[in-house]
Amino acid sequence: MKLRNLINIALSLAVAIGGISCKKEAPETPGTTDVQFAVPEKLEVEANAESISFRIQFGKAPSQGDKVLLEDQDQKTYACPVTTVGSTNFNASASALWSEGASDGLYKVYFQRGSHPKKLMGETRLVIIWPQDEVEVKPAAGSTVYGRVKCEGEGIADVVVSDGVEVVTTDKDGVYQLASKKYHKLVFISVPSGYEPLREGILPQMFQPLTKAASTAERVDFSLRKAEGQDKHTLLLFGDMHLARRTNDRNQFQDFVRDVNDYVGAHPSDHVYGLTLGDMTWDLYWITNNYGYKDYLSDAKAITGLTIYHTIGNHDHSMYYSGDYDTVKEYKETLGPTYYSFNVGKVHYVVLDDVYCINSVAATDENGNACFKRDYDGKIVDEQFNWLRKDLSYVPTSTPIVLTMHIPMLSADGRYYSIAKASENTLVSILKPYAETHVFTAHTHTVYNHDRLSSSHVFEHNAGSVCGTWWWSGNETPGVHIGQDGSPGGYTLLTVDGTSFRWQYKATKKDVGFQFRSYDRNTIHLTAASCVPNASGTYAQDFAPDFWGTASTANEVYINVWNYDPSWKVEVSEGGKALSATLLTGGCLDPLHLVAYTAKRLNKNKTATFATTPNYHTFRVSASSPSSTLEIKVTDRFGNIYTESMTRPKTFSTDTYKF
Repeated sequence: MKLRNLINIALSLAVAIGGISCKKEAPETPGTTDVQFAVPEKLEVEANAESISFRIQFGKAPSQGDKVLLEDQDQKTYACPVTTVGSTNFNASASALWSEGASDGLYKVYFQRGSHPKKLMGETRLVIIWPQDEVEVKPAAGSTVYGRVKCEGEGIADVVVSDGVEVVTTDKDGVYQLASKKYHKLVFISVPSGYEPLREGILPQMFQPLTKAASTAERVDFSLRKAEGQDKHTLLLFGDMHLARRTNDRNQFQDFVRDVNDYVGAHPSDHVYGLTLGDMTWDLYWITNNYGYKDYLSDAKAITGLTIYHTIGNHDHSMYYSGDYDTVKEYKETLGPTYYSFNVGKVHYVVLDDVYCINSVAATDENGNACFKRDYDGKIVDEQFNWLRKDLSYVPTSTPIVLTMHIPMLSADGRYYSIAKASENTLVSILKPYAETHVFTAHTHTVYNHDRLSSSHVFEHNAGSVCGTWWWSGNETPGVHIGQDGSPGGYTLLTVDGTSFRWQYKATKKDVGFQFRSYDRNTIHLTAASCVPNASGTYAQDFAPDFWGTASTANEVYINVWNYDPSWKVEVSEGGKALSATLLTGGCLDPLHLVAYTAKRLNKNKTATFATTPNYHTFRVSASSPSSTLEIKVTDRFGNIYTESMTRPKTFSTDTYKF
């Protein structure tokens, strides 16, 4: 008999008598694996009920004193002790749901015995059934969409409800009636102040689809929860995420997720909300990379405890349809209306769609699928203006407005309109009766501000980007996540106290005190030979670093203050002596972006599709020595002070600026 066969027989005998174990089995968790019960997809519970019931499976029942734990999307846990156990079902106390303010929504269901680790049993949608009142809800004559807006079973009066065309309010019982043609196939509410919508994942449940024929009346109800103390709140504004399953974007996105979770976690008692500024995804890769809205929502689900409203961007329009209606069909089905409003505290928030999609020329995508050449105009259609006038008719002119849309009104240098001038003029004229409007936009992947409060009551903020340079700089140069103007990838914080606004830019993975970056000109000499040595032909010629391409001994220092506006102060001193800091109004290329992205792409003989662009927030100061230490002090319009003691010479390399 061969030796291999003898060994196999010996091993088999050893295993049979327990002498050898090829795989050590993990010990079962005591007290949990012997319990099994079914978790229903929907758990309907009458308000203030004494208990909730579960069906026992395989005869593996819990015992009195065991606990069923319901964990909501904010990771708040409601402990429901087992009270009675039968042969097929058991009951658990529901008192914690009522005493601790549970509301409708998705919950993870765990089982726990004593001090043993909890065991996940499943997920359920909790639906609280409130006592029926005597209000009869029927469609009025001519009404095709009707329903009730409620909180804890009680109707809420004066809630604005719309189908994107018609705008009405609820009566004293919370009932609304819409004579809707169902053009947009959805209905939505303007969440009133003092309330919050229920949330599924990150999505606010303030809209619902309309599924019946236009002439058929259908009932759609909305539920809200109370939110006291909203006058003080914070809005996190997220521009251009561009998730597409490429350039290591999803891994880099987790840094952003952790940053947001840390911010929200550090403000547990505050009202904090999120609002995107468009381009959450990238239409070009919906099919070719199999990454669309649902994938984005799945990745964004890692953001905990935050309701995120959405603004539509140009890349959120489908390439596989033409025109402005069909290209947003999937968006509306998944993320909600492309324009709407909501209220928080004393502020009225308005979200608009300023991307008019054309897509009339047939093309094919990277996989050869039929699609359309992406084509759009930056403008707001009359339909939206008509809706906006109706929406604002319910808003007193003393109310401050915060408005978001994707494409900015003005360019970075303020010399031209990014959206059609006619759209800009109409929008400003509609908003002018309101004493103060802040408009937050994205699209450019840069940060800049235009204060026109004195002339038109509008302050526009181009609010940066989450993805920086479409996640490219962090992919090419790990640790340098940067936009084309040198601003770090991140988001804007809008802090509201009553009718008073404060804003700061927050870089991902950095403290909010990180508001500028300094460069020692003497140490920067960016040539094609040093930066793109492997580039050939036009790729080498495309490396155009402007004045950074020449050596300098002028002892100049450049300071990029990305969220600058004319109310900021930039002060620099050398040995106690003040130096003059001059804003480069003609624009300046950020040298870090030049080497972290533009040069890296060109050096591979690849097109630098998102090459460095001029910014208008860089200052220049001249020192007396190449080795002196400069004290840099930047003060924003709210009196926040940001400083750096700049030891020179300051080495210029990507390693110097990594974080």
